[in-house]
Amino acid sequence: MSLRLLTIRSAPLLTLALIGLAACGGEASKYSGTWSRDLYGEGEVKMNLASNGNVELMLPSPRWPDSVDMKGKATFTGDTLLFRADTAGSACQTADARYVVSRNADQMQVAGVGMDPCGGRRAALVGTWKKS
Repeated sequence: MSLRLLTIRSAPLLTLALIGLAACGGEASKYSGTWSRDLYGEGEVKMNLASNGNVELMLPSPRWPDSVDMKGKATFTGDTLLFRADTAGSACQTADARYVVSRNADQMQVAGVGMDPCGGRRAALVGTWKKS
């Protein structure tokens, strides 16, 4: 009988552990990779999106330097990409910024929801991306 109680009581803990393991891969994992898109005739924007939510944006040169221009940590909830307010990460990040993301095959669509205090990030992110 004690073995049965142990099994029944352990089930919720096992479920929580499995949920925790699934979260480690992150909901960002289905969107992760290296992406690119045209920035309104200015050139190509590149994005590295890691499965842990780290985002790096490289804006087109020669107008912008040949390096990572914007970095941030985002979280995914379903198809919503969220950058939390964090002025330590970027001075413009004074409020949360949300984006809706959808993907099919080698294309990803990013749409802004509300305002993003980092206007450059919004200009770089919103649009259709191709898997590189």
